Amino acid sequence: LVDLGVHDACFVGAAAMSVRAGSGSACSNWLEDQKSDDSSSSSESSGCSRWCNWGSLVAGISNFAIQYNYACASIATAVMLSHDDLTSHRLRPDYPEPNWAKEFLLSVVFIGSVVGMLIMGYLGDLLGLKPALIVTNSMIVLGALASALLSWGSDGEVWGVIMVGRFVLGMGVGGNYPLSAAKASHAVPMHEAIAKTGAAFFWQGPGGISPYLLGLLLMDLPKFGDAIDTSVQFRTLLGVGAIPALVVLLATSQEEDDTHPIERKEGQLAVALQSPAHWRTLIGTAGTWFFFDVAYYGTVIFSPTILSSVFGAQESLRDVATRAAALCCLGMLGTALGLLVFLPMIGAKALNTVGLALASLLFGLFAVVYHLHPHQSSLLFSCLCLLIFTLQIGPNVATFLLPVVAFPEEVRSTFHGLSAAAAKLGAMTGALLFPIVNERYGVPAVMAAQAGVCAVGALLSHCAVREVDIAGENEDSDDEPLFGFKH
Repeated sequence: LVDLGVHDACFVGAAAMSVRAGSGSACSNWLEDQKSDDSSSSSESSGCSRWCNWGSLVAGISNFAIQYNYACASIATAVMLSHDDLTSHRLRPDYPEPNWAKEFLLSVVFIGSVVGMLIMGYLGDLLGLKPALIVTNSMIVLGALASALLSWGSDGEVWGVIMVGRFVLGMGVGGNYPLSAAKASHAVPMHEAIAKTGAAFFWQGPGGISPYLLGLLLMDLPKFGDAIDTSVQFRTLLGVGAIPALVVLLATSQEEDDTHPIERKEGQLAVALQSPAHWRTLIGTAGTWFFFDVAYYGTVIFSPTILSSVFGAQESLRDVATRAAALCCLGMLGTALGLLVFLPMIGAKALNTVGLALASLLFGLFAVVYHLHPHQSSLLFSCLCLLIFTLQIGPNVATFLLPVVAFPEEVRSTFHGLSAAAAKLGAMTGALLFPIVNERYGVPAVMAAQAGVCAVGALLSHCAVREVDIAGENEDSDDEPLFGFKH
């Protein structure tokens, strides 16, 4: 509106000056020039609008693919370890899990993710978003299809092929983290970048619930025999992860190649990467994300295991999938409220700090309740739901958005990738920590440890991250650099 106002004022002033001077022809020539400029501007605006539509589509589906492929391993593993759609230590599973797979299968995707985030985030800034997105989503397709279609033979061979496929898939999923954020926030003002990135991030919620809904659907299919049913179910769950990545590949190939690297002088990216201010900022964005993911993935990725502890050792796969899907729905509601209500109201830093502090208290509450009333399944499930809701409404939203606000566009993909890589190191820590501590000390010990992790994350968020409003400006001072640099 300000640009339009200035444009109209110039238009009226120039016309009036021409009339006063009696230069009608000059006024006519000026008007013709303005029409030509307006036509060119309109064409550029239309092109930008088309790009933004493609960018929003690609970013949203990329986030869907991220969370689907993270979550599908949990329910697929539960299916493989079931017999006749029942899970119990007393039953021999259809695909017995080797000891090495018990400790490392769910973590190997995070190892691949760290590699993908570090490499593809940098390539997004160096080569451009379009070629980087094509590479990273091709890896998702390859990894998902390999896990589903090549995992045959003995039990050890099946689990081994899945592990290799999950590593390759993890590299692609990890690359999608910084690239989808950079894609959504590309070439738009900061307030619009926050809105677009938040909208794209929301689709991680539907991606997270989809494997459980698909699992429920597969259980209703006609039965052909226990081993055959299990094979079809887990292969379908893993293989479907390739579909959203294929959609991203198609959409990316159809868009105009406007996602070229940010125009910069030779060596400017290297200079920007050497800025001490950016690396100081990284302590806040990466550190809080690390501690959050320790808690988040230590809880969510193992939600079927936790639910089995809460509701009993033997239950049907339908019960596992239904309760996990209910938690995902609760998480989606929390994400929506965080993005639409609390983020504009209190800002990203406060959302992050307060959310982690509340999560610390709730983890502690869960540990106490489980220790005192281990058989009160309804009460424990309520505590778990409240915990998931708090994690989703606060730090899950803020940790993804803070690197978008904190870093300039020419290095945003790289430093978002570094921040996300630190987060997935936290996810690996949580994924490795949970089964070991749970086996030795039980669920209350895990929850108590997570309470401490969230408390440290809240403290780091308070001390290392400055307040940022929705427009991406420092609220403390207009002249003070934001996270160590001026916008």
